[in-house]
Amino acid sequence: MIVYTRKHTAMDKLQGYRRMLRTGDWVKFYPLFPLAGAFITAGLSFDLVGVFILFSCVTAYGFVVNNLYDAEIDRRHPGKTKQGKNPFANGSIPKREVAGMCVALAGIPLLASLTLSGTGFISILLCLIALTLYSAPPIRLKDRFAADIVCHGVMFGGLPFLAGYILAGGAITGFPALPMASALVCTLLCCEALIIHEILEYHDDLGTTQTTVVGIGLRNGVLLLGITAVFSVVAFGLISWWFAIDVGVTAVMVTFLICYPIYCCRTLLNPAAERGYRRFMNNHLFHTR
Repeated sequence: MIVYTRKHTAMDKLQGYRRMLRTGDWVKFYPLFPLAGAFITAGLSFDLVGVFILFSCVTAYGFVVNNLYDAEIDRRHPGKTKQGKNPFANGSIPKREVAGMCVALAGIPLLASLTLSGTGFISILLCLIALTLYSAPPIRLKDRFAADIVCHGVMFGGLPFLAGYILAGGAITGFPALPMASALVCTLLCCEALIIHEILEYHDDLGTTQTTVVGIGLRNGVLLLGITAVFSVVAFGLISWWFAIDVGVTAVMVTFLICYPIYCCRTLLNPAAERGYRRFMNNHLFHTR
């Protein structure tokens, strides 16, 4: 019975570590940006594997440090409490172990990048600093109006893209440069990602935490998302024209930039579309009669 209890406790602890990393929240999306930067430099090569491993650590650090400083808020957040996304908030993992995870997840990519290049090390360091400033007091940009969206775009989009480009051997020369212009689109896309998250979490965030969408209201949040999406499409269109990017690639990217916010907000758009359809049909029937 004692052996079973120890095994059970060890498994619970491992599950707690896994939930702290929150890989399901980021592994399908955020690694794409450093990988895209590395791909522009090195194409399909082994460099992509190294960049993926390094930025898996960097991104996981961002989510762990966010859990560390969001513990009190997450205890009052119905959705996150129910899903158990923050084991530190419910006491499953002590603070010293969470701090140890942060040190390990930040130290591994820093040391590894230092062996590759000085500029690669600096790019990783800047990513880690942005991720820390986003969550950690007293600056805590995620609680500052508009700064939460801008910082999220930079720390998950623009900086990782440039870091992947540099770590794979790329150099930024001249202005305007394609890597810098591409980093802008990545930044806008990750700004959209946070706006979408704040829109979907609006009712849970209301009264528990202050986000930009909570500050401006749900309807204005949707409007802000639309404006940002338009900017991303226009920005990529200008980049495609200036750097003579292939028409097929341009069409695919523009389609993605248009569909991404629509797909992510489908849970809100479907009921709205149904209500609009019913209203249209009722009005149409009324006028027909």
